Amino acid sequence: MAAEHHGRPVAAAAAAAVAAGNAPPPSTLAAQLVENISASAKSTRSEENAELKRLFAVIEKVKNKPDLLKDAEQRTEHNHMLIYVYARVVLEGIKLDDPFADRNHLRSEALKAINFLKVTIEETPNVLSHTTDGKQFVFRGEEPLWIWVFPKILRLLGHSRCVDLAEPIEGFFQFLILAVIRTGSMWKLLSSVILYLRETSSAG
Repeated sequence: MAAEHHGRPVAAAAAAAVAAGNAPPPSTLAAQLVENISASAKSTRSEENAELKRLFAVIEKVKNKPDLLKDAEQRTEHNHMLIYVYARVVLEGIKLDDPFADRNHLRSEALKAINFLKVTIEETPNVLSHTTDGKQFVFRGEEPLWIWVFPKILRLLGHSRCVDLAEPIEGFFQFLILAVIRTGSMWKLLSSVILYLRETSSAG
């Protein structure tokens, strides 16, 4: 599956706008980022294509009417869906072993993904522990979101084509740990995340 982005680096712009305090809700910004990949998202399997088409329709609907998200739980569920779509199309679309892939484009896609995740997690840190029934999404099981999404980022770390991404990726996980620490209800997740990262680092 491949995805292309056109125009300015919207993920960085969105993050800057949020920091400036004069932007729409992060969920709206995140939806705009996902919308940028919808037109160019391709799939070789019909169930993938059907799922993405359905999810893009939901994203567009909420983007146009953000007040459809009535409470924090609905916003977390929506952000979970945004991360799922972005990870499927962009993170999994990064072809590390393609000798013809443009290294600058690869780096740009990875940085956009990191910024996108920061925007979304900053708004709803609890999204990291969000689970599903294992049937709601084609490529999601019942595991917490963080267990599902971490490998998609960590596979870039240490790869010969992504050497210059080490600092941004490590910075992302530092940001994530701080987000967990700041969220009292997620303290019990902290030890699991740190242990996972430590074991992954040792295995590498």
